[in-house]
Amino acid sequence: MCEKSQCYDDVNICLWTDGSRLKQSAAQTACQQRGSFLPRVTNSTIQNKLRDFRSAAGNLLGGQGFWIDVKAVDNNNFQWIDGSSLAGELVSTPG
Repeated sequence: MCEKSQCYDDVNICLWTDGSRLKQSAAQTACQQRGSFLPRVTNSTIQNKLRDFRSAAGNLLGGQGFWIDVKAVDNNNFQWIDGSSLAGELVSTPG
């Protein structure tokens, strides 16, 4: 399968996709096998890089979303996969 990757040295992250549609746990495992982890959005700069990457990888994503390092505990309580609390609001926007 074709891959798209991009590193953003200013925020010390690299993003990658091969366009596969995986469940969250499988996506997390795929990242771990690459010595990495699902993206953790901790500020607006990283959020903007993720938006730019999503736009650049558009053909691979086929209009679909992608996993980030967060899980829903209940409707109004989100946590990072490591169990720490997600500060602020999680807003879903049409893609």
